[in-house]
Amino acid sequence: MTVDYRERVSQAFRDMAMERGFSGVTVDELAARCGISKRTIYRYFKSKDEMVVTVMEDIMSEIEQEILAALNSSTSSVEQLSGAIHAVLRNMKRINVPFLYDLEKNYPHLWERVEQFRARKIQQAFEQILASDQRGHLKDIEPAIFTTALLAAIRSVVNPGFIIEQNLSPEKTVQSLFEIFLYGIVDEQGKGELKFIEAQGH
Repeated sequence: MTVDYRERVSQAFRDMAMERGFSGVTVDELAARCGISKRTIYRYFKSKDEMVVTVMEDIMSEIEQEILAALNSSTSSVEQLSGAIHAVLRNMKRINVPFLYDLEKNYPHLWERVEQFRARKIQQAFEQILASDQRGHLKDIEPAIFTTALLAAIRSVVNPGFIIEQNLSPEKTVQSLFEIFLYGIVDEQGKGELKFIEAQGH
């Protein structure tokens, strides 16, 4: 059986970074965790920065695939909204504040990629849902205005500084923000279809 050392190292690095941030993990510790030498690690990764990029790309790819699956799982715009948000919440449950804080502070170029990624995916998903509301359960709101307002709120609220200051968890922050926006665009009949975020997010 062939051992995929690159995958093993990447997964171990991800697990350790989720606990204390990327900068809190040394290559020596990573090698010990994987049961291999540092030389073997550097055979598959040129540097620690390359490992950080690999982990972040994997995380973003997983979130993207889950959101796409949610959008393709139903023709109901309300169910698509619920599914996409629950996909985000499932991933946010795995992320703690030290991880986000470390990413923003020590890897600003990657934090900016995260900002761009979530802006692009949220804009695409919500504009698609709002534009194809077949059952008419969403209010007649201009998609560009809604997504621009949501993205501004996310940039202001879903960031390490605000989360730490308010003593919140990343998951609770995202959940509360989406609840505010969702219940603002879904009409009374559609709210009956809207699955409670808190109930499904756990």
